[in-house]
Amino acid sequence: MTAFAALFHRDGRPADRWPNSGLASLRQRGVSHVARNGPVMLAGTDMEAPYPDTARPVLIVAADVRLDNRTEIESRLGLPPYPHLPDASLIAALYDQYGQDCTAYLLGDFAFLLWDEKERTLFGARDHSGVRPFYYHSTPRLFMAATTIGTLLQSGVSPAIDDAGIADFVAGAVADTTSTLYRHIRRLPPGHNILVTEGDVRIQRYWELTPQAPPPEKDWTDHFRHLFEQAVACRMADASTGVLLSGGLDSSSIAMTASRIGEAHDRPPLPSLSMTFDATPGWSDGPFLQSVVQAGRFPAQYLPSDDHDPLRDIDTTLDEQAGLYLAYNHGASRRLYHHAGRAGITSLLDGHGGDEVVSHGFGRLNELAMAHRWASLWRESNGVARLFGGSTWHVAAPHLDHVMAIRKIRQRWRRMSGSSLAVSPGPDFTTALVAPDLARRTAIRARQEAIAPSRSAYQTEQQRHLAILTGPHQPYAFEILDRAAAAAGIELLFPFYDRRLVDFCLSLPSNAKLAKGYPRAILRDAMAGTLPEPVRLRRDKFDFTGQFRAGMARHRTHLQSVLDGQADMLAPYLDLSVARAAIARLDQGDAGGTTPLFAAWRIALLGRWLARSADSIPETVSACGRTR
Repeated sequence: MTAFAALFHRDGRPADRWPNSGLASLRQRGVSHVARNGPVMLAGTDMEAPYPDTARPVLIVAADVRLDNRTEIESRLGLPPYPHLPDASLIAALYDQYGQDCTAYLLGDFAFLLWDEKERTLFGARDHSGVRPFYYHSTPRLFMAATTIGTLLQSGVSPAIDDAGIADFVAGAVADTTSTLYRHIRRLPPGHNILVTEGDVRIQRYWELTPQAPPPEKDWTDHFRHLFEQAVACRMADASTGVLLSGGLDSSSIAMTASRIGEAHDRPPLPSLSMTFDATPGWSDGPFLQSVVQAGRFPAQYLPSDDHDPLRDIDTTLDEQAGLYLAYNHGASRRLYHHAGRAGITSLLDGHGGDEVVSHGFGRLNELAMAHRWASLWRESNGVARLFGGSTWHVAAPHLDHVMAIRKIRQRWRRMSGSSLAVSPGPDFTTALVAPDLARRTAIRARQEAIAPSRSAYQTEQQRHLAILTGPHQPYAFEILDRAAAAAGIELLFPFYDRRLVDFCLSLPSNAKLAKGYPRAILRDAMAGTLPEPVRLRRDKFDFTGQFRAGMARHRTHLQSVLDGQADMLAPYLDLSVARAAIARLDQGDAGGTTPLFAAWRIALLGRWLARSADSIPETVSACGRTR
C-alpha cells in the first residue's frame, strides 16, 4: 500500500505543521516520510526527497504509484537499472527533463504531487483510468490533496454536504468524475493533471482514450495473449501476492495466467482466495472454481459467505469509506480482503474490469442490424440470450427498427400508447427517490440521463465500448475498492486495466468481442489451452441479487422504523413516499424488482450516516448544504 498527501500555503506562509490529525490517518498505508520546503509540505510512502546538492533547485515528489515501465523510463533517461530506486524518484527525473510533459512517459497506476521550488509550483497527475485516487481541497489561501477523503476531513476541511454528490447517491449512480459527497472536496479526473500556483489552480487533460488501428486479424489472439500475460506479470512482483478467484472467466484467466508465469520462473503457486455459497440456491460456481484450483495447483483458501448480510458492519464501513458509497456487495468483498490480510497476503490480483475492458461486444448486434445481416443477428442474439437466460427474440427484437416497415409500426404504436389509456409504471426508485427540492436544485433527472447508456440503434460497438470505459463509474469504483482494501492492509492490482491492454481491446472490431454467440470472444480465444474448457466456454455468471434480497428483507421492519423515526432528518434528501414504497416492495420477492431493492439499501445507509454524522456537520450549514 502507498499513499500521498500535500499541503501548499498559497499565501506564502511557511508550512510548519500539518493541521489536526490528517496525516495520522495515512499511517496504516505506510506514510512515514514528510518533507517541507517553504510554503509546502508533502508526505508519502513513496517519495523523492530534495537533492543533496543544495545548489540545485529542489524537487519533492509524494506519490501513490506502481509503474509498469520502469525499464523503459530508465533507458529514456540514460539511467542504469536500479531496482531499489523509488518510483517517485523516476517521476522526479522525468519531470526534471520533460517538465509537465512527464506524464506522457508514465505507464501504471499513479497519483502524485511534485513541488518545484524554482517555479514555485505544485504539479500533479492521476493515472489514465483513475486506479489511484486523488482528492483535493482548494481555497485562495490553501491547497491540500491526499489519497483519501478522510485525510482531508481530519485535516479540518469542512464536511458540508454537496447537493450533487448526495443527490447522485440517492439516485444510485455517480454522474461525474469531480464531485464528492462533500462540497469542499473534489476529485481529479483520470488522465488529468493539476498545476497549483499562488494565484491559480489549473486542471487539464493530458491523455484521452481514443481508438487505435488494430493489428491484422490473424494476430489478434496472440497479441491479446501477450498483452494480458504482460499485464499479469508486472503485477506479480511482490512475493506476498495472492489472487481472487471466483470460477468466472475473468478471475480464472488471471489466476491461470499467473500460474503459467510462475511455473516459467520456478515460483511457487500464488495463494487463491474465494468466497463460497454452498448453501445458497443457484450458486453454480463451485465446480468451475475447483477445476481452476486443481489446474493451477493453487493453495486455496475459502471463505463461506452464505450468511452475508448487506448491512453487516455498517458503521465500520461508513468510517472506512469516509461517508456514503455506492457498492451493493461491498460487504462480501470487504470480508474477503480482511481474510487475506489475516493470512499475510499484502496484494491481490483482481479480475475487476474484465467485462468493461474486454467488452461483451453487444454493440455488434446494432452493427449487424444496420448491415441487414439478419441471420447473423439471430445467431449472435441466441448466444446472448443463453447468457442472460432470456429468449432470442427478446434480444433481437429491439434491433429490428432497421426494417422500415417494423419501424413505422412501432412509431405508430408508441404514439398510441402515449394516450390517456397508458398505465403509469410507478416510481423508478432512482431519480424519483430524490427529494423534490433537492432534485430541482441539482437537475438530477437530466444529470442522470446524461450518463445513461445510449439506446440508439445506430451506436457501434466501439462507441458503446468507449462510453463504458470513460464513464464516471469507473474511477468511482476504484476509489471504493482502494479504501476497502486499504482498511484490511491490502493493495488491489487490476491486470485488465493495464493501459496497453485497454488500448488494444478498444481498437478491436466487434467480431473479436462477440463471435459465435460468445461474448468477450478474444479473451476466450486467448485462454485456449490455459483455462479448463468448461470455464473458458462458460456463459453463465452467479447472480448475487437473490442473496442480497434475502439479506435486505430481514431488515424491512427496521428500515420502516428508520423512515418513521428520522423523517425530519431524511426529508431534505428523500422523497419519503417513494422511500416507503421501496421498502414495501421488499416483501414481494423477485416480483418487486431490483431498483426498489437497491433503493432500500441506499435508504438504510443514508439514515445511519445522517444519524452518526449529525453532530459533525457545521452549525452554519443546513441539511442540504445551504447556509442558514
